[in-house]
Amino acid sequence: MTRQVNELAQKRSTFLGQARLTSLKPLRPENAPDAWEKSALRSFESGAHEVSAVVITDGKPYLRLMSPFVTEKPCLKCHASQGFTVGSIRGGISVSIPIQPLIDAGRGQIVGSLAFHGMIWLLALGVTGMGARKLSESCRAQRQGEVELRQQTLQLEEEISERQKVQESLEEGRAHLQIVADYASNWEFWRLPDGSFQYMSPSAHQLTGYFVEEFNSDRELFYRVIHPDDREMYLNHTHIIDSQGKIVPFEIRIVRKDGEVRWISHICRQVFTPDGLPWGWRASNQDITERKQMEHELFEQTEQLEEEVAERETAQAKLEEMNRSLEERVNLAVDDLRQKDQTLIQQARLAAMGEMINNIAHQWRQPLNNVGLIIQNLQFSFDTGTITHDELKNDVDTAMDVIIKMSHTIDDFRNFFHEDKDKSDFLVGKTILHALEFVSSALSAHNIQVEFENNESIAAIGYQNEYTQVLFNILSNSREACIERGVSAPRIHIRVTAENDHSVVYIRDNCGGISDDIIPKIFDPYFTTRAPDKGTGIGLYMSKVIIEQNMNGHLTARNTEGGIEFRIEV
Repeated sequence: MTRQVNELAQKRSTFLGQARLTSLKPLRPENAPDAWEKSALRSFESGAHEVSAVVITDGKPYLRLMSPFVTEKPCLKCHASQGFTVGSIRGGISVSIPIQPLIDAGRGQIVGSLAFHGMIWLLALGVTGMGARKLSESCRAQRQGEVELRQQTLQLEEEISERQKVQESLEEGRAHLQIVADYASNWEFWRLPDGSFQYMSPSAHQLTGYFVEEFNSDRELFYRVIHPDDREMYLNHTHIIDSQGKIVPFEIRIVRKDGEVRWISHICRQVFTPDGLPWGWRASNQDITERKQMEHELFEQTEQLEEEVAERETAQAKLEEMNRSLEERVNLAVDDLRQKDQTLIQQARLAAMGEMINNIAHQWRQPLNNVGLIIQNLQFSFDTGTITHDELKNDVDTAMDVIIKMSHTIDDFRNFFHEDKDKSDFLVGKTILHALEFVSSALSAHNIQVEFENNESIAAIGYQNEYTQVLFNILSNSREACIERGVSAPRIHIRVTAENDHSVVYIRDNCGGISDDIIPKIFDPYFTTRAPDKGTGIGLYMSKVIIEQNMNGHLTARNTEGGIEFRIEV
């Protein structure tokens, strides 16, 4: 194609010189390089990007320029057998332009200028001969004219040289533009007013399937290429100018030679001669088929997505309705569970009340015995007449102290069953001592020793009475375990500490512990290892509910050496 283009250019103008393809490994013998081209090709292999020089051929000067052809992947279809690889120098395009006409034109201008200035010089000599009186002035004028003539001659030579450079630059620029246009990926063309093409890029074949020669030989082919449904729109189209003054392209379909329909983005602009006369249209067409396919797929996906969104909105409405119905059922279930929890709490409190009554009995037995002994002593002293006023007052005061302590015990037990309504700060160690007062007599009655490591500064936030009930339930379980298993030296160890800014209480006994397969179930409701008449199975369950749900803490248990350890964190 490059060879054909240059042959056509040479037919139109001999001044354009010659251009051809050549290679150190040519497929065609006619493309074998000459000596200068061989040297240029070897310089490309050494890294040169372009080679140019003025060379004398057949006694005439030529400007020679050569650019390399770098092997690309598509080139390997025809040239892989020659040993070329991607990135290697396959050859080059060589251009030779005769510069003798330019030199001759420059010399003609210099000779004419010299003849013109010579006539001026002769005229100046004639004028000087007209009068001897003005000889000296004429001589000075002559010398001045000679100086100016030399300056003008030098200036004229510089202008000729600059024009030669401009002419060479224009020719080089036109050659570069021709190469750029020929290798453009878009389908470019310049159509004249009579319908013929001044220029059409070779990429027309890649886009339409027709060669440039076919468009040149058949002027109506261009219109037949346009899709029938878009032909009228193309014939009557006008471009829109955007806010920045740029032409907005419009999109039409074309039908390739093989029948395939493709989309192009068309943009054109009218061309005028230097005199302002219409000179045809300059157009550019870009293949946008892949983009249109993506837009079509995106449109279909958008429609599908809208359908899915509509379906999801319908499903969402149904789900919201189900959620409302479920929420109502959950609220009813929660209310039912709360009622059951309240029932369990009440049962736990009743069970604790039984324990407390037993503790009250233990707490009051000794004080009642003391009051009885005091009354008997008063009776004996009165009968014998040996009682004095001071002894009577002392015995009465002692009895009253015992009765006041018993009254305080009643207040303590009554406060224990009083429900806390608001959370408050309380000292953990003090609460444990208060709980131990309730069960101390019952523990002492079975020789159960209590070891208490207190930390008076540690506090917690929650419901103090419910916390006391948890302590009471755990201590009661340890006491019953020690009694049932007949431990010889029963002991309960209590330790108060702080971990991660939380209060932690460890309650450990030496009463044998619980088997590993049962210990995960001890906090389940109604689970107990005791006989039905000795346990309800709700004490530890309600203790866990109080600590973890009501006070956002943790209640756990684990077996230790010889017993079990409960851990309360709040």
